[in-house]
Amino acid sequence: MSLRFKTTSRIARCNRIILLFALLAIAILSLITVNLFQVVIVGRHMHSNTDITHYANGIYTHKEVLRASRGQILDRNGVVIAQDVVSYTLIAVLSDTRVFGDGRPGYVVDKEATAAALSPMLGMSESAIMEYLQRQVYQTQFGTRGRGLSLSVRQRIEALELPGLLFEETVIRNYPLGVFSSHLIGFSQYEDSIAQLVGKMGIESAFNDYLIGINGYKEYQSDISGYIYRDMYQYEEPAVHGNHVTLTIDRGIQESLEMAFEMSASINGAVQSFGSVMEISTGKILAWGQSPSFDPNQMNISDYTNIGAQMAFEPGSTMKTFTYAAAIDTGVYDGQALSNGNFFRMGIKDGLPVMVSEPSQTFSIIRNANRREYGLVSYDESFMRSLNTAIAELLSSRLKPSVFESYLDRFGFFKPVSTDKILETSGNKVFRYPIEMVTTGYGQGSTVTMLQMLQAHSAIFSDGTMVKPYVVEQITDPVSKQVLYQANTTVISNPIKPSTAFAMQDLMIRTVSDQIGTARFYQIPEVAIMAKTGTAQLAEEGGYSSTMNLHSIAAAMPADNPKYMVFYAFVSPVSNRAHVDTDATKSLFRKVAMTFNLSDEDRDPMSEKEVTIVTLPSFINRPVSDVLTFSNAHATQTVVIGSGLTVIDQYPESKISVLSTQRLFVRTEGKQRVINDLSGYSRKDVLVYAQLAGIDVQIEGEGYVIAQSIAPETIVGDDDHLVVRLSLNP
Repeated sequence: MSLRFKTTSRIARCNRIILLFALLAIAILSLITVNLFQVVIVGRHMHSNTDITHYANGIYTHKEVLRASRGQILDRNGVVIAQDVVSYTLIAVLSDTRVFGDGRPGYVVDKEATAAALSPMLGMSESAIMEYLQRQVYQTQFGTRGRGLSLSVRQRIEALELPGLLFEETVIRNYPLGVFSSHLIGFSQYEDSIAQLVGKMGIESAFNDYLIGINGYKEYQSDISGYIYRDMYQYEEPAVHGNHVTLTIDRGIQESLEMAFEMSASINGAVQSFGSVMEISTGKILAWGQSPSFDPNQMNISDYTNIGAQMAFEPGSTMKTFTYAAAIDTGVYDGQALSNGNFFRMGIKDGLPVMVSEPSQTFSIIRNANRREYGLVSYDESFMRSLNTAIAELLSSRLKPSVFESYLDRFGFFKPVSTDKILETSGNKVFRYPIEMVTTGYGQGSTVTMLQMLQAHSAIFSDGTMVKPYVVEQITDPVSKQVLYQANTTVISNPIKPSTAFAMQDLMIRTVSDQIGTARFYQIPEVAIMAKTGTAQLAEEGGYSSTMNLHSIAAAMPADNPKYMVFYAFVSPVSNRAHVDTDATKSLFRKVAMTFNLSDEDRDPMSEKEVTIVTLPSFINRPVSDVLTFSNAHATQTVVIGSGLTVIDQYPESKISVLSTQRLFVRTEGKQRVINDLSGYSRKDVLVYAQLAGIDVQIEGEGYVIAQSIAPETIVGDDDHLVVRLSLNP
């Protein structure tokens, strides 16, 4: 009985212990369940009352941006103009609460010693650095001097082993060439909101969608120590890098243009300069710039205007080229006709300018620069001397102002060129009143842009074909190398006939080579050029400046076969030596000539003869023998086209003064039966020959004829097609 009682008591005690443990387990489980509910549903830890929503939702999930590189901007030869580079920002921790686990200070301890050590590294004074170090903040940066640091500067600072200095890695846009067509190239800046560099001006802005790229990201999980297990979530969206933009700009020529600006300031006292170099047949812009300019690495910008496209100016006498071209093209020009080179009395009749003789009828008197008088002067000579009086006579007695106005439109003035997203202004046509019709003819009143002048001159310097200037050559994917965009030459129109273009070229050659020509001081030893100078009064509020002028020149080379044009202008104090002290512009001309191996040694052999100026009579309806007699007397080379005995057409036209080295082409009434020997012909000569002969021709290469598909003296038919090959080194 006693044994049974003891056994029963022991069992009861065990049951109570088991029950106690069971109750304890239930309590613990309840607490865990409640805490789990708190964590999962409420997002708060019950014991510590800590909000753990942030931890519960992603403490072990990481997301990193994979930065897309902005595309490079390159010159025509692949030289980098703009690119991304990694840089560093210096940070100084000032709070003494930052201490490492081993007790070492993680803050700036000795501020004076730190300032002294950093001063030469940052290019800052010690006092300026101390202003930052004495701030009552946790950490500080050092302004612009402490940002954009190179890796080498970072390493030099780290070698000092100064406590409390940290570095933050950033990406900046770098322009390794510094001041280099800066208003055209523009700049880009980093935007924190999208973690990318964004174009803010120029090509950088206009082609931002191509350059910018798309950032990627990497997302992954890890444990609290950062260890990534094999089965944890990982995902990566790779970055798409920006595309490269290749320009037509040539580094060497561009740097020569920038140097010319400096020389103009030094030699001519220029306060502003701008200019461009363009390949005539294609429209490729090889150089483009202005001064004052800026270094996009320094962001020292005082004026955001891209002068070549966004500033409309009164061009002065460079506009006379287009007035003369309109007169020649419409057949009203006589180069040997005389005009009054002293002054021009302008009257008004039926709303148009007319020449008058009486003071009482005079509305305005047109005078030449510096009020100089020349007596009776031929129109050819007037162009070479750049006389305003001749323009006034042309527009009052020979060339109708309405016709001239139509040619201004044909040359593309007063409307956007619309090329490569370049922001531009249109200029202003001031042509309502008779006096404005005349002044526009010599480049005052109406305003144009350099971009328009480049486009218009492409017709003058070619065979009358006007092409659109452009600067973006190609856009490519940096990874696949796929060409996303390839520029092509855009022919706008043919505002003038080939014969008109060639006649203007002859006048511009003489403006350089003749002792009376205003461009005679621009000659260079490497190659002959053609040019027209301009001097314009500078408009200011209420009238024109009495102290400052705009001086300009439009030139092309080589003279006998133009390939490259230069437009150059500068604003300087009024001076008679602006077109005499020309070393700045000539240095640019010489760079172009040397870059493309232009040399008079490669010119037509006829150019080696003594050069004289010859005024051509009319040979129309005269026997071929008269032409040959004239040619022998003046040592010119004459090309007879056709089998007849009487001349029915000629080039150059009558009363045009030309150099004796230029070929004279005459067309007879007989059918052209055989092909002439075209060896040594320039492109211009070939075009003239083909036009007069009525032969379809295809020209390959540049320079002078070295081969032709139809042999000389071969009889040709109506369907025959002539191909000629040119070379600069025959």
